[in-house]
Amino acid sequence: MKRNEQISPCHIEDQRVTKSVLVYSTARTSKCPVCDQYDCRCEKNEDKPAQSARIRIDRAGRKGKSVTIIEGLQVNPSHLAEIAKTIKQKLGVGGTAKEGRIEIQGEQRDKVATLLSEMGVKIKFSAK
Repeated sequence: MKRNEQISPCHIEDQRVTKSVLVYSTARTSKCPVCDQYDCRCEKNEDKPAQSARIRIDRAGRKGKSVTIIEGLQVNPSHLAEIAKTIKQKLGVGGTAKEGRIEIQGEQRDKVATLLSEMGVKIKFSAK
C-alpha cells in the first residue's frame, strides 16, 4: 500500500488474522466408547457380582441399647464409610463404619434392608 492511500474497512477485515483461544466451554468432552453418549450408564450397569450383606441387631456391651450391624459388604474402607454416611443421612440416625462393618444406632433393621436393597445389595437377616 502506498503511504497516503485510504484503507477501506473491508480491506482491513481481509488482512486481519483471527486466532481464537478457547477460554471456557460448557460442551461435554467425554463420550462413552460403547454407546457414544455423554451421560452413559452402560458401563456403570455392567453385570457385577451381586453384593450380599448380613444385618443383625446387637445389644451386648451397650448398656441395653440396640445397634443395627451390617456385615459382609466386600468393599474398601472408604466406600464402606460412604455407604454408612448415606444410610445415616437417610435414616437420620448416628452410626459408624469400623472393622469392615457398619453400625447404625437403634433397631433399624427393616429400614436398612430397604435402603441396601435399593442399592442392589442382597440382604440376609441373622441372629448373630
